[in-house]
Amino acid sequence: MSVTQISPPDTEARGAEELRDYLRQIGVSGTTRRALLMHMDRLPADLNKPHHHRLARAALSSLQHADRAQSFDLSRGRIAIVWRAVGTREVDIVMAALGHLLDGLPENKAVVPSQLVTLYDLPSQSAWLLDELTERRPTETVTSIVPLDPAILARLEQSLAQVDLSRFVRWRPIARLSLVAGGLARLQGGWEERFLSISDINIGLCPEYNLALNPWLLARLTRSFDRRMLTMSTGTKGIGGATAFSLHLNVSSILSAEFLRFDADLPVTLRGQITLNLRAADLAADPAAFIFARNFAHARGYRLLLCEASFGLLRALNLAGAGLDFVQTRLTPEIEAEPGRLRALAGIDTAIVLTGVDQAESLHWAARAGFEFVSGRALNLVRGARA
Repeated sequence: MSVTQISPPDTEARGAEELRDYLRQIGVSGTTRRALLMHMDRLPADLNKPHHHRLARAALSSLQHADRAQSFDLSRGRIAIVWRAVGTREVDIVMAALGHLLDGLPENKAVVPSQLVTLYDLPSQSAWLLDELTERRPTETVTSIVPLDPAILARLEQSLAQVDLSRFVRWRPIARLSLVAGGLARLQGGWEERFLSISDINIGLCPEYNLALNPWLLARLTRSFDRRMLTMSTGTKGIGGATAFSLHLNVSSILSAEFLRFDADLPVTLRGQITLNLRAADLAADPAAFIFARNFAHARGYRLLLCEASFGLLRALNLAGAGLDFVQTRLTPEIEAEPGRLRALAGIDTAIVLTGVDQAESLHWAARAGFEFVSGRALNLVRGARA
């Protein structure tokens, strides 16, 4: 039987567009919210009937009356609710109600509440929620077709230099992963990955351009963003706070005056706790500059992470002697098929950070496969997941 829609198509399209607009608004303002996405489309066929949808909606009723709650009907029978949260009480009530509902259905054999619900912290995880709406990568949410050129870039750099970018700072937890009895995953504190959301800056400050259309000019703009991020992270009152965190940087930014000021003001308690994320493409493009930056950073006690390292790119790179502390790559079916191959490519002395771990089942698989660190939506499903 096909999936039964709970709303007409025009309502679904309107709900998705209203949610996109809402996410853009809080992205620009920096307003904090919590979001819950109910995946009716994950119900098996024998539970995917109109009365099951009505029961699932009933399980959300308490959340729809939460502080500043707004509800959005989406495609494939999905529902998104965004509200101002001060704790987990609202979510706990929904999960308990949903669990009671599923347990009481005689035709239910295997569905559990965590399979039907995804939680998001907004605006830091707005890109993930947008990705659910568009079914594209977050960087593709900007629809403008006007590319950058050197003249436009110069004007943008000058304009952005006058804008407070702190409201576009996003973060996501990287959690340490271990295996406990029964083949289940345990998550412990790791660090926070902090970055400027280029897509949100694009939408909020220069929507008439598409920053992603010219990667070479965008790379120059990101170096400017690096300097701003380092300045915002400098000192005990910077965005870094007293928690271990990581920063995305271009190789050249490690030798900048802003980095030296950041380094000079770094609290003693954070020495050895800061990770610098460098792109795998930079290693491929200029190995000598990468190694020089690595030595410079290691001498000052920073950990180095190679990010955006796809399985294919790792095959092309020779990481022997690269001296990396971490390699970060996204979970793919290829990695699930050959986890040992990924370990060999990264090197036995390099810890792997596996991103895109969005389902609880993937989290437990990663623990059994011996991965050390993870990030993704599944961290919201397991208590104690936050770094």
